[in-house]
Amino acid sequence: GDIQKRCRELLIQICDTEDVRILKGVVSKDHVHMHVEYPPKLSLSNLVKRLKGRGSRRLQDEFPELKKRYW
Repeated sequence: GDIQKRCRELLIQICDTEDVRILKGVVSKDHVHMHVEYPPKLSLSNLVKRLKGRGSRRLQDEFPELKKRYW
């Protein structure tokens, strides 16, 4: 629903900021699959950390019910 749509928007925003191109992606109920193309100057672990950290924080701020479930 709304959380999935917002999650998708956030991931797109973060990828645009990091100069990452999303080739294919699916946001499911409890996980995300992404096929991305990223610059060699960016390590994969840092990219994943940014996607998960920023995305999670913003989603929990916007949807307080997530904070209770994923404290």
